[in-house]
Amino acid sequence: MKKVAVVSLYFLSEAEGGQKAAITEDFSAPIVFDVDPDLQFGLWSAVVKLHSQPDEHREARADLYYLFHNSEEVPNHLLEPGNSFSLKTNKTIARGTIEWLKE
Repeated sequence: MKKVAVVSLYFLSEAEGGQKAAITEDFSAPIVFDVDPDLQFGLWSAVVKLHSQPDEHREARADLYYLFHNSEEVPNHLLEPGNSFSLKTNKTIARGTIEWLKE
């Protein structure tokens, strides 16, 4: 079952260790949950579908789900409202919080 979370995102600025420009189109990136910093449940990629372009504060709302959502090992239990996370490449590109789950 594909579990889709609606998330609020903040794209870190270059000064904060992020990228110069906020990402303006759908993307996927490895996701690390604050409740699982040691990646006990593995490192998974999340697909991020932006609802709109990031605003002047580098904030956006998006749908988020696991790239390999069909895998039996996918840690769907981490996709819970209130859980916060980082999206990373070679640096942290965004921080986010899960607001609610889509039915």
